[in-house]
Amino acid sequence: MLTMMGDEFGGPIPVGPFAVIGDDSIGRGIVETLRDSRSRAVLMQNHGPFTIGSDAKDAVKAAVMCEEVARTVHISRQLGEPLPIPQELIDSLFARYQNVYGQHAEQG
Repeated sequence: MLTMMGDEFGGPIPVGPFAVIGDDSIGRGIVETLRDSRSRAVLMQNHGPFTIGSDAKDAVKAAVMCEEVARTVHISRQLGEPLPIPQELIDSLFARYQNVYGQHAEQG
């Protein structure tokens, strides 16, 4: 719904299963949910967001972006149903950001 979702996550942020804290089920749920996704964030059912990255800074960036996207989409839904971005444009946004724009932003 937002260009920054396409840029950063490659599409919708997936929702993972409920897992009880105390064993490795949360980690397994996160890995399984993200296995077939370009997203670096997952919303775990009844828990909230978890993010991954190439390092801690990258994972924190994904967490901040996830929270910003959630806030913006929530506010926009108060005004009506947001208009989705076609998948081919999301794919283009993701490729550009991951391979061109985002690379320069990280270095600069």
